[in-house]
Amino acid sequence: MTVVIMAAAVLAIAAALLIGYKRYWPVNVKRISLEEAAGHPVIDVRDWQEANRLPLEGAELIPCGYIPRNAGKFGGQEVYIAAASAVERNFSVRLLKKYNIHVKGFICMDGSL
Repeated sequence: MTVVIMAAAVLAIAAALLIGYKRYWPVNVKRISLEEAAGHPVIDVRDWQEANRLPLEGAELIPCGYIPRNAGKFGGQEVYIAAASAVERNFSVRLLKKYNIHVKGFICMDGSL
């Protein structure tokens, strides 16, 4: 019985570490200004409400939850992302990498990143 409990505890810890890595472990992308992204594809990964409050001209609005179904638009390209938080940035960069989209940098949309 104790072996089953230990195995469940190890599994729960492993799952928590994986979730923490995907969301909170920093990714290696450079912060850029809005002017540096001019002429390159930009994916705005903020939520709809946040993006409507402070719109970004010329960016494709694809919130994090919609990346899997819209990744085909940018397959194999190098893009920049616009994010409002470090969690959005980390999660979306890892998710876009999964779909063979290379993120060259990010634009901070609220000034705290």
